[in-house]
Amino acid sequence: MDPLAAPDIRRLLAALDHRKADRVPNFEILIDNQAARHILGMPPDGERVTLWTLPPKEAVRLVTAVGQDAVACSLTWMVQPDGSILTGADADRIERPDPRLARDRMQPYLDAIRGTGVGLCARLSGPMTLTYMALGPVPIQSFMYLLYDNRPLVERLMDMFVEYHIAVIEAVKDMPYHFHYIGDDISSTTGPMISPKDLAELWAPRTERLIRAAQATGRPILFHCCGMLAPILPYLKRWGVNAVHPIQPVANDIYAIKAEYGDCLTLVGNIDVAGCLSFGTADDTRQSVREHIERLASDGGYVVCSSHSIIDSVKVENYLAMCQATRDFGR
Repeated sequence: MDPLAAPDIRRLLAALDHRKADRVPNFEILIDNQAARHILGMPPDGERVTLWTLPPKEAVRLVTAVGQDAVACSLTWMVQPDGSILTGADADRIERPDPRLARDRMQPYLDAIRGTGVGLCARLSGPMTLTYMALGPVPIQSFMYLLYDNRPLVERLMDMFVEYHIAVIEAVKDMPYHFHYIGDDISSTTGPMISPKDLAELWAPRTERLIRAAQATGRPILFHCCGMLAPILPYLKRWGVNAVHPIQPVANDIYAIKAEYGDCLTLVGNIDVAGCLSFGTADDTRQSVREHIERLASDGGYVVCSSHSIIDSVKVENYLAMCQATRDFGR
């Protein structure tokens, strides 16, 4: 195999450290059913599979086929069913899973990546998304009301999720994974879901606790937030987060972000799921990848990635063109 086509976690770690390697890395946190089945040679019909639900060996085979430099092991915990927490009494009944079970989840991935060049990231979640999806009866909307009607309940759940994920980090920190992916969708395409005051008082201190726990392991952090990133970029810079994802074009100018934050944040994403990947051609996608690499990767601080994930609206041929263009233009 061409070395530039083979996965190599060293190139992704170099990019997260703002260093150049043999080529620009590529990384997707999620590859959905349509692309996963096509790439693995599975029949198009059948039970839905994704990069997160495939057995670890198959997940590694999938990312190897497209030259992706790492695979994610999801260690996040979301209270089910969504919108089930209405009162403090509901919160009392929540049974927190044993964070030590994360080791059992991670070990098969470590076994699967051995000798492949593929790296492993620990996928964790921040406090706000998990809280607004747990509170009900209507996820997100109920969270907004409860900020004013029952703020202690909101804070209780946010603390519960932060403490759990810190415990997970503590449980797996001695295992040989490579970096952390921490996701928390706190913005829409037009701005943050909560006020700047609430962002500073509710979200920031709890998220910083989680960031510091991850940093204490000595591993880099890739932070995910959909929507407009402007409200959180100053926090990520202050905390020393390594990279930000996915930088959706509808809400962000990646080149302006590069100018302001490119010296401290590696940029991951921005190849448009709502544009060329889903509605354009393979050539459109190749040209987008080429422009991103030429304008963003000269200092090593860019990773080719979609502006969200490889959801089923993405044309498989365009996704494969994105991966090939990374090898062609990212040398």
